Amino acid sequence: MQSFSYRAFNGEGRQQKGRIDALDMADARRKLKASGLSVADLNLLEAGAARAQRVLTLSPSRPFNQTRFFADLSVLMNAGLGIDQALRAMREATERSADKQLIGDILDRLSSGVTSSAALSVMKGLPEDVAALIASGERSARLAYVMKVIAADLERRDAQRKQLIDACVYPLFLLVMMFFAVGVVTFVLVPTLEPIFESSGRDAPLIVAVLSHLRKVLTDPLVLILVFAVSLLIAVAAVLRPASLKKSFGAALLRFPLLGKALGQSALARYLQSLSLMLENAVPLPEALTLAAHACPASSFRERLLSMREVVISGKRLPDAFTASGLFPRGVVSVVAIGDEVNRLSAVLDNASGVLRADAQRLIDRLLAMLTPAITIFMGFLVGGLVVSVMTALLGINELSVQ
Repeated sequence: MQSFSYRAFNGEGRQQKGRIDALDMADARRKLKASGLSVADLNLLEAGAARAQRVLTLSPSRPFNQTRFFADLSVLMNAGLGIDQALRAMREATERSADKQLIGDILDRLSSGVTSSAALSVMKGLPEDVAALIASGERSARLAYVMKVIAADLERRDAQRKQLIDACVYPLFLLVMMFFAVGVVTFVLVPTLEPIFESSGRDAPLIVAVLSHLRKVLTDPLVLILVFAVSLLIAVAAVLRPASLKKSFGAALLRFPLLGKALGQSALARYLQSLSLMLENAVPLPEALTLAAHACPASSFRERLLSMREVVISGKRLPDAFTASGLFPRGVVSVVAIGDEVNRLSAVLDNASGVLRADAQRLIDRLLAMLTPAITIFMGFLVGGLVVSVMTALLGINELSVQ
């Protein structure tokens, strides 16, 4: 038997936490479901895990967790509660005063008569595509299902982000060590070697000359001021995150060979998923195209996606609009054309969304698999070249001493 920690909601929307013994995670879920609980979190309990979890939960510096918020909201709404009832249950269950205040603000806006998407927009840093999906859920009367889709997508983003960070730890360590080694050679070894070659009247080896020039550039006051100013601008931009800079940065990422293709396919998968969801619930096609375009995470795609609405309004078929946008692979356009002919657009779009998302995940997995060995080989060439150059300089010094 294994012990699991769980966080679940009962039929009244009240949160419950505890431990349960079961054969495996599936058995634990079955036992909790048989007890009338809707599971939000279920984790294998190891030694000291419960205490560490409590410390993390009570940490006052922890930011608002949007992934957990939408996961809890999805569990409660799919258990039959309305959004206002679910939010009240979540406000009572949370232990952080900042979270209580934020959920209370959302409830106040809902009570004043605003829509769910407008009420949830008070959350700082809410992605535009998430807000558009919530609006589409209101139009399609499937808000509970949309919350489930949003929660799954945010969890997938967090997992991908964690996977990327874990994959970059070792390469970043190599980069730091390389810069440290180059710094030691540049500011300690090279100033020691320079006078020897100057006194002998011989030219210094190429690597010594290059590093000497680099040291002079880096110690120039104007260069130091420029580096400080650029660092300050980058820090301000990272804090303020202006929309224009964010859009430019996103467009630049889409131009990368593998990463750009993966991000583009993931964004188009979100667009197709949103469009499928709205068409399934009889939202008019022009309106569905507009909402789905705003749900696309890639802002550089939105102008072309919005232009598809004009193509449809002019009397052309949806496959023609897909072709005119120039964003979708030929296979997706062909599948959409077949779905349009048999009047199964919603199912076809949902299937195409899954295919694009799977392709994007495979590309990201390949990129991460290639990242560490590629950077390791690159660092090996740099460090090896540096060692060879330094040894060449030392041999040159030895020849001078012999002469």
